[in-house]
Amino acid sequence: MLIFVNKNIIRLIVCLVLCFSFLAINPCGQSANSAETKAYDSTSLIRFHVIANSDSEQDQLLKYAVRDEVLKAASPNLAESQSLAESREILLSMEGQLLEISRSVVKEWGKTYPVTLDYGVFAFPTKSYGNIVLPAGDYEAVEIKIGNAEGANWWCVLFPPLCFVNVEESTSLPVDGKPAVPLNTAAKQKKPTYQGKEIGFYLERFF
Repeated sequence: MLIFVNKNIIRLIVCLVLCFSFLAINPCGQSANSAETKAYDSTSLIRFHVIANSDSEQDQLLKYAVRDEVLKAASPNLAESQSLAESREILLSMEGQLLEISRSVVKEWGKTYPVTLDYGVFAFPTKSYGNIVLPAGDYEAVEIKIGNAEGANWWCVLFPPLCFVNVEESTSLPVDGKPAVPLNTAAKQKKPTYQGKEIGFYLERFF
């Protein structure tokens, strides 16, 4: 009889330990999930948006060339950023520099397109980025418009710095009837040259 009681006590203790362990771990899990959700909420992201003059092959390649040079200039500073506010401050301070870089690339390609760069809040449709889906909504963003800005656009996330991770499987969801395509497809198809210089597409690698 004594052995039977001891076994019951042991079982009770084990059950209590398991219950307390579950209660202790579960709030942490909820907190982690909340933090992850918040990390990709529209209020805690800064996006980067480049809109091509048109859908012609040359204009699309020019869009990627502008993208590359802007990211190349901004990435060292953004890599040190610890918050959205800090990233915002960095980007605002570089606004003129990034605009000048964009215009220089367009000029080097022999185009006379006007280029604008704005930092503000813009409406975005639902997009996927790797295994992350960002819902439609208003997001802080750096937006570059090339020429008539009537071509397909390219986008990524500057904070957190998702522009600088591998996006091999990333796609833009269909928008305005246009099919979804891998974000780096155009970069893979052709690396344009201009005046003997190869324009490198380095998005696929971390700086």
